[in-house]
Amino acid sequence: MAFRNSIAFRLFAVTFIVIMLFAGLLLALLAGGFPSFYEQRQKSDVAAEFKQLGKRYAAQESSGGKPGMPAYVTQFDSDYYAKTAVLTVRDGVVTTVLMSGSSPKQSVFFQGGIHGLDGPDGSEMILVPNPPLPSELAGISAAVQEWTKNEDESGKVLRGGHTVVYRSGAGGGTTTPKQLIAVTPVSSDGARSGTVLLSVSSLQPITHAAAVFKGLSLYVFGAAFIFVLLLAFGYATIITKPLIRLNALAGRLARLDFDVRTRWRRKDEIGELARTFDFLADNLSGTLEELQTANEKLRQDIEREKRLERMRRSFIAGVSHELKTPLSLIGGYAEGLKDNIGSGAKRERYAQVILEETRRMAAIVGDMLDLSHLESGQYSLRREAFSVAELLNGAADRAAALGEARSVRVSVDLPPGEEARMTAVADRFRIDQVLTNLVTNAVRHAPDGGAVELRAAAVDDEWQIVVFNEGEPIPEEELPRIWGQFYRIDQARSRESGGTGIGLAIVRQILELHGSRCGVRNENSGVAFAFTLRRAT
Repeated sequence: MAFRNSIAFRLFAVTFIVIMLFAGLLLALLAGGFPSFYEQRQKSDVAAEFKQLGKRYAAQESSGGKPGMPAYVTQFDSDYYAKTAVLTVRDGVVTTVLMSGSSPKQSVFFQGGIHGLDGPDGSEMILVPNPPLPSELAGISAAVQEWTKNEDESGKVLRGGHTVVYRSGAGGGTTTPKQLIAVTPVSSDGARSGTVLLSVSSLQPITHAAAVFKGLSLYVFGAAFIFVLLLAFGYATIITKPLIRLNALAGRLARLDFDVRTRWRRKDEIGELARTFDFLADNLSGTLEELQTANEKLRQDIEREKRLERMRRSFIAGVSHELKTPLSLIGGYAEGLKDNIGSGAKRERYAQVILEETRRMAAIVGDMLDLSHLESGQYSLRREAFSVAELLNGAADRAAALGEARSVRVSVDLPPGEEARMTAVADRFRIDQVLTNLVTNAVRHAPDGGAVELRAAAVDDEWQIVVFNEGEPIPEEELPRIWGQFYRIDQARSRESGGTGIGLAIVRQILELHGSRCGVRNENSGVAFAFTLRRAT
């Protein structure tokens, strides 16, 4: 993702632009509005102060105070950078002007007003102990002329008794508009005569200060530009850094990696979002585990169904093959008997074949029912303690009787002196069925004059039972498959090999119900089948 499309860039740009616009607008307003604001504030302050000054001066005059300009007027001039004069007005004409000076010169007399301020004949001579500077006189002269010519402002003071403060030139005067004029009444006869205080303060310093401020604003704006640039970048980084980490976390969650957690302790909205991500990761992890477990169970169920389907098909094929021959023999010999073929011993042999094949079919069906009952999961074992030695000896006797015609030798190998203590806990009937199937299978595959041996040994808390027979070994690739239903190493399923093909499947199922282990291996001179039984305590 391009940086300019990121939230960090957008946050940086918005923050930078907004702050710079605000700073620029503020500086522009200050630079442009400062003179006006200062002038209005100066007018307000001078009006209030000058009004009190006039009242104080009037009180001093009425009480016959010392003539001349009082010290508090001089203090006012110092505070507001002004020049104040006392004017005596007769019929709208200024007759006398009293003002303090700043020149070290001694007495100077003015007659007929100041710098062309014409008064009536015989105007009073004014003694100025410390004469003002020419520039101060010029300012006062211009202010007096403008005020006297402005009937509206002079009327407010002499007739209305108001204090007025205005900028020079506002009333149409010809003076330079760079000073502030303030006039307040001291005494008035209600017409156009009286005594007033007039003050002139220059606006030139603030005009120069405003120009300086404008120049300074450019430097301030430049410094603000750099500062806000760094501030916005840092601010955007601080805000977006946790979001970037959360985005990385979300990416790992999208890749099904639920091991990562933020574990943040922040108490703001980002902290809440981080805790939500952690909660989401926990839930997704648990849900995924449950889903994987369910999928694994489903896969196992599907595999089991497939395996059962293969077993069913194999079972049907095996049953069909196993029953086909006896049914054909039974049908053929039954038809011969029906057609009265042969007589005497021949008919008896026909009947004997029919009985043998019927027994074979009954054995197959019995084993099938037995195996189905064991595989259903509803069979309950009847566990009990019994003698392993006794069980092995009984199985050996049956094997000896079965192999007597072929001179098969059967022996039992037990631990010396352990026969009395050889006890196991299991379903004795079913374990006896296991041994019967194994020894029958061993005798069947032993060569004429060969040997069958039953062995027992203690291994930890189990008895290991081994049934060995001499003979041809089983091909290694066939060993895992011999426990299946109707599976024979003889793929042609020769009837001479005997058996129903279900015996080993029954053995495996019985031992699985007991939780025992079973196996088969080739030895030097034959094949050994082995299984385990839990020892009785």
